[in-house]
Amino acid sequence: MQVILIIGFSQSLILAGLILMKKQRKLPDYFLSGLFLIYGLTLFLGYMEIYNRAQGYPYPFFINTSSPFILLHGPALWFYIKSLTSQSFRFKTKYSLHFVPFVFILVLMTLGVYSLPAEERILKETTEAFKDDFGFPLTMGMIAVSTQTYFIWGIILIGNYRKRIKNYFSEISEMDLKWLRILLTCCVIFYGCISAFYIADYFFGFVSYDFLQSAGYAFAALLVIVLAYFGHRQGNIFHSHQINMDLNVVDEHKKEEAPLDDAESVFVKELLSHMDKEKPHLNPELTLGGLARQLKVSPDFLSNILNSRLNRNFFDFINYYRVNEFKQLCRENKLDNITIMGLAWDAGFNSKATFNRVFKKTTGKTPGEFLTNEKTG
Repeated sequence: MQVILIIGFSQSLILAGLILMKKQRKLPDYFLSGLFLIYGLTLFLGYMEIYNRAQGYPYPFFINTSSPFILLHGPALWFYIKSLTSQSFRFKTKYSLHFVPFVFILVLMTLGVYSLPAEERILKETTEAFKDDFGFPLTMGMIAVSTQTYFIWGIILIGNYRKRIKNYFSEISEMDLKWLRILLTCCVIFYGCISAFYIADYFFGFVSYDFLQSAGYAFAALLVIVLAYFGHRQGNIFHSHQINMDLNVVDEHKKEEAPLDDAESVFVKELLSHMDKEKPHLNPELTLGGLARQLKVSPDFLSNILNSRLNRNFFDFINYYRVNEFKQLCRENKLDNITIMGLAWDAGFNSKATFNRVFKKTTGKTPGEFLTNEKTG
C-alpha cells in the first residue's frame, strides 16, 4: 500500500508539472494540474500518517493531517469537469461555496486535534480514542457525502454535456467523455463501499482504521494514474472546434405544438430534399454549422427547426440518414461479400461504437440481425 501511495504522490507532482509545461494550455489543463497537486498533497499526507504508525510516530505533526484535504477532491474534480463541459466557463463568486466544507473541517481539526500536545495526539491515535470525539463522525460523514455528491454531480454534468453536443455534432465518440463517466461510476461504487465500511467500523469496530485508510488512499493513487492517462490526452471541443452558437440555448428549445408556418414548411421541404439529393450525411465530420452553410441559414434557425419542429437533435437526424444509407448499400450490394463496417464507413459513420448503438436505437436490431433478416427474407 505504501509503495502505491509513493507512486501516486510522485506521479501527481510529475503530471502537474508536465501539464503546466504544455505549449497550448487551456483552462481545463490548469484545473487538471490543480487536481493532481491536491491529490498529490493528500497522498503524501496519507503516506506520512501510515508511515508514522509503522515507525512509532517519529513525526507526530502529520497525525490526521490528510482528512481536511479530501474535501478538496470533489471541488477540484468538479472544476475540471465543469471547464471541460462548459462552452464558456467563467468563475463565479458562488463557486467559492465549494470550499466551505474544507475550511470548516480544517478549523475544526486545528482547534480539536492539531493544537493538542504531541503526546496526547499520539495516545489518541494509538488507542483510536479519536473515534470518540465529536469531530470524527462529523468529518467522516462530510467526506462520505462530499465524495459521493461530487462524483454523481460529475456524471450529471457529463450527461448534460452529451445532450448539448448532440445538437451540433453528428459524431461524438471522440468527445463524449465516456472514459470519465465510467471512471466516476467506478468511484461511486468503490467509495460507497469504503464509506459503508467506515460506518460499520465506527459502530462495530470489525475493520482497522489503518486498513480502511490505506485502501482508500491506494484507490486514490490508482485514480490519479487513470486520470493521468486519459486526462493528459483529453482535448476540449470548445477550443478545438469553432461553434458559432450557444449550445445552452439550443438545449432549451421546446417542442412546439403549433403547426409549421409557411416559411418553416418551405424550409423543411428544402432540408429533406437536400438530404435526399446531396447526401451531406456521407461526410463523417458533418456539423450543424456545416449543414447550415449548405442551406444558407443560421445554425440557430436550423437547430430550432430540428429540435422544435422535427423533434430530433442534429446527431439523431443525421445518423438516421446514415442508417438508411447503410441499409440501401446492403441491398445494392445484394449482400455478397459484405464487410459490415466497410458499408458503415461508406454510409458516413466513422465509429464502430456509434454505428452499432445508433443502428440498434433506430431499427431495434443489431446490424448482424438486420443482415440475417435480409438474407432470409
